[in-house]
Order: sequence, then structure tokens, then C-alpha cells
Amino acid sequence: MQADVRTAAAPDAAAPDSVTIAAAGRVLVMQQAGAQHRIDATTLRGACRCAACTAANLAGAPAAVAPDTRLTAAAPIGSYALNLAFSDGHARGVFPFGYLAELAVAAASTDAPEQAA
Repeated sequence: MQADVRTAAAPDAAAPDSVTIAAAGRVLVMQQAGAQHRIDATTLRGACRCAACTAANLAGAPAAVAPDTRLTAAAPIGSYALNLAFSDGHARGVFPFGYLAELAVAAASTDAPEQAA
């Protein structure tokens, strides 16, 4: 499944040029200033900051994320964020582009040791 979400130009420097759901929904790919950033669907699902997920995290019972979780849709919210939908039916999270950039940096840093080995 390939889905491409074009983002309008925004004053927020973290807004990507494009966002694509790739690898059969397993990865969100963001293109920004010639760089490519990849975040896997399970990371995104676990990082959801919607009210229900935030409350569950604060209660010490974060949502269990199945390893086969996939992205099913990505829709822009204005020019500052994406609403992501997942194969487990969850579709309430608002992921600001700045937050997605933070997740991409964290994902790249955890992938670095594997690439160096």
C-alpha cells in the first residue's frame, strides 16, 4: 500500500515536503530538504499522544502494540500535523511535524548501532 500525503508550505521548519506510507504500511517515510526520515508503524502507534493513550500512559498501562501493527492512513491536519490511522483501529492521534521529527531522530539513533555492525 502506497499513500502519499503532500503538505502545504508552512512556517514550521519541521514540516516535511512529503509523507508516504511504505512497506505495506510498516513505515512512514518523510522527505524533508533532500533527507529521508523513516519511522516504523509500531513506534508511531506506541508514541500516540491522544487523550486515551496519554491517560493510559499516566495510569501506568500503556497500550499494547502488536508487532504486526500497520499504518492504514495519514491525513494532514492543517499545515502542522498528521492524523495517523492504524490497523488496530486506532485513529485519534495528532502527530505534529515537530514531534514526528523527534521520533525520526530517535529512530535513526536506535538504528545506528545495527547499521554500524
